[in-house]
Amino acid sequence: MGIPIIYRYLWGSLLKGYLPVLAILLAVFSLFVFVEEVDEVGNGRYTFWAAGEFVLLTLPDRFVVLAPFIALLGSIMALGGLANGRELLAMQAGGISHYQIAWAVMQVGIVFMVLVACFEEYVTPTLDQYAHISRSLALSDSQVYQGKQGLWFREKNRYIRIKTLKYGEIPQGIDIFEFNQKGEMITYMYVEEADVENPQKWILKNIQKKVINGPRVSNEAVERIVWDSPFKREEMRLLTLPASSLAPSDLFRYIKILQQKNQNVLRYELAFWDKVFMPLKTGLMILLALPFAFGPLRSASAGKRIALGGLVGIGYYLTTEILQNLGILLGATAFMTTMIPFSGIVLVTAIIWWMYFS
Repeated sequence: MGIPIIYRYLWGSLLKGYLPVLAILLAVFSLFVFVEEVDEVGNGRYTFWAAGEFVLLTLPDRFVVLAPFIALLGSIMALGGLANGRELLAMQAGGISHYQIAWAVMQVGIVFMVLVACFEEYVTPTLDQYAHISRSLALSDSQVYQGKQGLWFREKNRYIRIKTLKYGEIPQGIDIFEFNQKGEMITYMYVEEADVENPQKWILKNIQKKVINGPRVSNEAVERIVWDSPFKREEMRLLTLPASSLAPSDLFRYIKILQQKNQNVLRYELAFWDKVFMPLKTGLMILLALPFAFGPLRSASAGKRIALGGLVGIGYYLTTEILQNLGILLGATAFMTTMIPFSGIVLVTAIIWWMYFS
């Protein structure tokens, strides 16, 4: 019965270590983003409140990006506090091995990793895409408006609604309403999907068309037609979302589609593998935090531990960026470009564990 109680105590201590780090890092980095966004206020329709909305909507994505550092510093804070209070020593004196303590720490880590993966797949894509489209449209002063039901555009007597942008680029669920000079609807088309190979010429697929002539309505199903789009090239660029805003599953499917079309997929592959490795990086940082409590730093002050942990995190981030850019320059695959920095930190973690726990 002793070990479950110890586990619960360790879990509670870890949560108390994670929460302040989470709050501080999100607050600091959100402030940096907000300061950058305030510089854009006044351009187009971009207001102070729009900048604040953008910062809030991108908060979950910021959490995912910062997750490895939250895991590292939060674990160091929690375990460091237990080490300073001699609680870890008391646990080991009571028969609890450091491997059992490490397993209790990793149980919290696994939950945190799953949370990061769920955010990547289900939470951040919707909010991130809405935030980027709203920001782009406001800054451009475009005639395209974003509402709760999608993107709306008016051209003379035509109203166009795009419900979603699949994979950040492919318009789906398109409604096209056309009115006469009296304000009466004369044509309605529902389009399942559109290929936008040329911003001015769209290929509409699976169309249900209604032609209204007074009380008479005729229906027609068309497989595909070439449509003169009212969107300008600049407006279509605004409606193209960054690869990082897509869910991992969407990135995987879209990469396959682009490969079939023999199009460049590098930026999508990099975003995909970065998202795949993000939960793993988070778990690895928790493992890397354990020697701070059991190694020579077990008697160090909390400030020293946090400072060293911060240096480890910054060092890993800079090394990752350098190696990824180097991999791109040398023409390495996206998988290898992402895998090499991750393998490096795995090796460093393994060496530290061998030194401190062997």
